[in-house]
Formats: sequence, C-alpha cells, structure tokens
Amino acid sequence: MTIEELKKLIESDPEARKLAESGAADLCAAHCRAIAPKETRETLLTELSILRLSGDPVEAETILQTMEQIATQNPLLKRALKWMQPGAPGLDFGNPVVRAMLTMPVNQGGVGLSEEQARPLLAAAEVEPSISGADISTAWPFGVDEQ
Repeated sequence: MTIEELKKLIESDPEARKLAESGAADLCAAHCRAIAPKETRETLLTELSILRLSGDPVEAETILQTMEQIATQNPLLKRALKWMQPGAPGLDFGNPVVRAMLTMPVNQGGVGLSEEQARPLLAAAEVEPSISGADISTAWPFGVDEQ
C-alpha cells in the first residue's frame, strides 16, 4: 500500500482518522491493517491443498472435478492442473491470472466457480498489508488536520 493510498484509507475511516489525529500511530496502524484491502502473495496450491482448505471434502472434490472437466476444453487450465498434481510444485493462487480464471465464466476461458466456491482458494493467498506506525506518521502528520 502506498503512502497516498494509506492517507486515503485514514481519511475514509472515522476510527482511523481519530487514531491518527490523536497520535496513536501503532493503534492506527493495527486498525488500518484490519480494514485495508488484502494483498496477495505467491501461494502454491496442490490438489491436497484444496482438500485441506475446504471445510467440506465433497465441495473440494466438486471444485477439483469442475476444474478437470473444464480442462478438457481449456488447454491453459489443462497445463495448470499438471502443476497441482502430487509431487508437483503447485499452482500459484496469488497470481492475478489464476485468481481471475477461477470465477471467470467458462465461455470466457475461466473455470466458472461461484464466488462461494472460489473464496477459500482466493483467501489462501491473501494477507493483511504491512502497515506500521511509521507509515501512519508519514501518511498523516500528527496533530495536523489536512482538510
């Protein structure tokens, strides 16, 4: 998150603004980490990872079978599924293309999963942004109302 984005986040949230204006940089940083959009990181998942991520093994199996069925028509997905096999390194679910493919309609080259089905796979690659008290101090000089 850039300093400008952080400043906008503070401005948009009354609690963050209150904490920033009071000089509580570390508390503001913790609050901002909780409300800021998640960031993605490289996350290699295999078939076993998908089974573990899902609270319901039947749902996980449905997702895997859907992906396998779509792969018969989609050469890119067919290749990607090879990376998810046992002993393979895994498919990066932090990659924007992979993330988009999950919920993209099949007729547009995607897997066509529902938002609910894709949620655990997408969440596996999401982390809180790194926001420190020093970042707050840079984005919002204490005691200064910049309106």
